[in-house]
Amino acid sequence: MSLKSWYFSTQESSTEQRPQVWRNAMNAACLPHDAAPLGDGFEGDVCGIVSPTGIEFSRMRATPLTISGSFRHQQAALWIALLLDGRSVFLGSGERVSVERGDMLYGPCGRDSTLELCADFRLLYVRVPTNLLHAGLVDPRRLSCGILPANSSLTRVLAAMLRAVGDELEYLDIEHIHPIEVALSEFLIASLASHHAALTFGDRKRSEHFLRICQSIDQQLGDAELSLNTITEQQRVSSRYVQKLFEEAGTSFSGYLRDRRLERCRQELTSPAHHALSVSEICFRWGFNDAAHFSRSFRAKFDMTPRECRKIGGANLVEA
Repeated sequence: MSLKSWYFSTQESSTEQRPQVWRNAMNAACLPHDAAPLGDGFEGDVCGIVSPTGIEFSRMRATPLTISGSFRHQQAALWIALLLDGRSVFLGSGERVSVERGDMLYGPCGRDSTLELCADFRLLYVRVPTNLLHAGLVDPRRLSCGILPANSSLTRVLAAMLRAVGDELEYLDIEHIHPIEVALSEFLIASLASHHAALTFGDRKRSEHFLRICQSIDQQLGDAELSLNTITEQQRVSSRYVQKLFEEAGTSFSGYLRDRRLERCRQELTSPAHHALSVSEICFRWGFNDAAHFSRSFRAKFDMTPRECRKIGGANLVEA
């Protein structure tokens, strides 16, 4: 089995065919394309893959180009873009910002922005479905387009991983992609959650405390005995304070704990590396102590049973 993939190249097309080939390439990547004619010297190619959980990775290589507007007809997702080579200018909120090799852009899909690629370039563009990002931590609907700070060690590690993905994209297979999926969603949550929390709480101290509590929960998801009292004792705060923070974030302690456990279970149900584990083993591994309750909760969240999830987890795979 191999991942669903695509590849378009203007170099293999006649001058007359190039505009249509490029439109097809941009449509495949869910990127807007300019109606203006391409220059006579334009060259470009796009290759892409789709992971089992629906994350789309597209690597674009082309001569100077401007990508402007938004691709309207697509599922709710967060996009990130890493400039692998070249230089560009980004306009996301009315301000022109120079983008250099290694800088990382992000934004909610469907919102207008402009990227002026001023020289021959390579760009990795990634679309992450919103259902892989817990809304209590990162809600793309509340985010603006922006640049992840290059002086952040977390951003540098994420950029290094994505650079490797961009360099090796056509060689990745189903065994490689699962750990990348898990790491990417967690990196994005860690990178963007502080900004989202600041919007939610409007108070730096409270937003930082909320994130510390969430991180503490995430580190203990496999503990079936994990409870609100456990967290309040560890954080030395009252139960009411913790409950209030989660209420302000639009969720609850128990809801957050359940959802994060369910997300971990879904990741492993779609992972070939965990195929040898039964559904029950996966549910117990992530802190559930009742298989029937787990199955009902899973269906309520994802509109499918765990076994159905495992069965259709290869929806983005094709026969090799």
